[in-house]
Amino acid sequence: MGWKFWKREPNPTDGARPEDGSWMQDGARIQDGGRMQDSVPAGAFVLPVQDVFSISGRGTVVTGEIVAGRVQVGDQVLITRAGQRVAMTRVTGIEAFRKTLTTAGPGENVGLMLEGIEKSQVLAGDVISR
Repeated sequence: MGWKFWKREPNPTDGARPEDGSWMQDGARIQDGGRMQDSVPAGAFVLPVQDVFSISGRGTVVTGEIVAGRVQVGDQVLITRAGQRVAMTRVTGIEAFRKTLTTAGPGENVGLMLEGIEKSQVLAGDVISR
């Protein structure tokens, strides 16, 4: 059993889970309870949506931390909710801390501009993947 500061680290052998109900698999945090995928295929892009914004004249932006894979401007991505497909769209922009990026990877907190998606179509907890 590992301890890091005050939080117990998950150990696959004893089935322990941190207090937030998530656990690590191949370096990617996986959420229990059906909100995130049960597993992440190697190399797959996964971003759990933390918030959704509508920017007038630009479109819809989803924010969150990339837990696995890489995304770049122009990539086709899938929006899922509780394992069910919501929509397929294209990434038209990536921004992190007021910097415009062309690509982003694991551990980065980013905003993704999505083409043709209304704010009402995406909810916090949805998953953006490729």
